[in-house]
Amino acid sequence: MTKEELTIWFESKLAEELGKTPNEISLSIPIEQYHLDSISLVSLSQDLEDFVGFYIEPTIFSEFETINEIIEWILSRQKS
Repeated sequence: MTKEELTIWFESKLAEELGKTPNEISLSIPIEQYHLDSISLVSLSQDLEDFVGFYIEPTIFSEFETINEIIEWILSRQKS
């Protein structure tokens, strides 16, 4: 999995959830600015888990400030 693949995945998923286009999504802003409810965040974490192929805690979106930080964590986890 590459950074580009993760970036595209997050932009698409967030755009779908928020009713926006992927170009309107910034992965460097604080996650809380997306105003996603807990059901959306749990669903997103489950979809992410399916995409990356390993367990993702449902609390991941509260553990990192931005999506870019989550992407870097996923990439570092793949290397170990």
